[in-house]
This record gives sequence, C-alpha cells and structure tokens, in this order.
Amino acid sequence: MNRSKVYAPGVPGALAAPVGGAASIARRYRGCRLFFAPILALAVLCGPLRAQEEAAPVLKDILPTSGLEFTYHDVIAEPPLWRVRYVVPALDTAELPFEEVAGDIELLCTQDALRRVTDAGGEPATIVITLMSEPVDFGIMTPDVTQFFESFFVQSDLCIWEAF
Repeated sequence: MNRSKVYAPGVPGALAAPVGGAASIARRYRGCRLFFAPILALAVLCGPLRAQEEAAPVLKDILPTSGLEFTYHDVIAEPPLWRVRYVVPALDTAELPFEEVAGDIELLCTQDALRRVTDAGGEPATIVITLMSEPVDFGIMTPDVTQFFESFFVQSDLCIWEAF
C-alpha cells in the first residue's frame, strides 16, 4: 500500500490524517477477522465448560477455627458487590450454630475471597461470603439446605464485617 505523508495546511511540518481517515488495524487486517472469529467463538464457548469440569479444591491453606473443611464453589460478580460461595457439607450433618463458623467466614474473606476477586481484576467494595451445606443455584430458595451469609466492607485489602 502506497502511503504518502499528508501535512496539515497552515502548520509547517505537522502531519494530518489523510482524506477518508487514518488506516485502522481493522481496515488493514480484514481477512484475519474471518479466520480468527470462529476460533475466538470456540474459546469463549468452551472456556466456561472447561472451568466447570475442574473439581473444586478443598481449601488447605486456611486454618478454620471450627475445624470444618471448606470447598470453594463460585464467585458471583455484581460490581462493586462480589459474592464468594463455599460448600461446607458438615453444615448439614451437624447442628452447628452460626457462632462456631463466624470466625471462619472472616478468615475466608481475608485469606481467600479477597484474593480471588482481585486476581480476577475486580475492585470490590463489598464481599458477601456464603457457606452452604450443598451447592445451590443462586437466587433459588432451598429451605432444606443450610446457608450462612456475612457481608464485609473492603478497605485497604482488609475485610471489615458489616451487619446486613
């Protein structure tokens, strides 16, 4: 492609955009879009499937005060609010009062949830930690599943408890 420099009238040495506008990357590589579009569509569609297939790891780095095992379930982003949900099967088998897991919820926020959200590029103002005895769909009432919720205000990389 023959490109000649176009100078702005009345301003010696100043370059100007050519008639019809400057050449954009999209204009230069039109054929590549057709080649990469199906590949990009496959990556977008198959990426979430691959993420769902992976088993959720039991959190070993966090030492819960209750002695229970916590398994990361998912993150629901509603910026600036982020919900991080964990499965704790023992909530269903034992009659655990909330007071026994309250310290664990704060540890989960500061040591796991905050890192997950910021690693995903989020800047949370509020993080809600959910503990559930078994996985449930978000927003669906499931009275037979035990769930605990706590909300934390995020400031200076700290989770500060706030009452609902």
